[in-house]
Amino acid sequence: MNQQPGISFGPGAGGGAGSVIGAPTPAPIHDIVGPLPFFSGPLWILVAAFVTVGLIAVGLWWFLGRKKNKLITPREAAMDALALLRSKVSEGNDHDFGVGVSDVLRRFLGEALGLAAPRQTTEEFLNSLHGSLRFVPAEQEALAGFLRHSDYLKYAQGEATTEQRLALIVAAESFVQSGERPPEILQNAKEENPGKREET
Repeated sequence: MNQQPGISFGPGAGGGAGSVIGAPTPAPIHDIVGPLPFFSGPLWILVAAFVTVGLIAVGLWWFLGRKKNKLITPREAAMDALALLRSKVSEGNDHDFGVGVSDVLRRFLGEALGLAAPRQTTEEFLNSLHGSLRFVPAEQEALAGFLRHSDYLKYAQGEATTEQRLALIVAAESFVQSGERPPEILQNAKEENPGKREET
């Protein structure tokens, strides 16, 4: 039988009879290493870090919650709306401006003073103010002029210059700024006029 070069079949070849020719060398077995420590520094540093993160989270929660829950007053809402109208006083048509400026004041009168202005016509609302202590006669007269001018723009296709629009905004701002009378003022007015009943 012919022998291949490099391979011996004789006795004692390859380390003795029964040895495996070309078997792979087994990988060495290493000792099992335990888990590495999560933090190797002083314990107080880890505690301080957790406390700091917790305080920051609580602070953010309190700040965002307070900002979200802050309620805007009727006066602030009205003044913001009037400021927006002022910034666009020369834009849009007169009808839309009349609707906008009138709605701002009517909504304020309803929300801040409990009046029925948002759901009444101008004449119905003005008639409801007769004998009321909410506004003095001069204020009622000015309010009537404001509402009727707004109605002129809304329903009669009236026109208004930029100056006239600004005058309506200024009038509405004046009513908003002075419209929320302190309760003691109303009480004093009732005592001075006991025969009159406040109407809303």
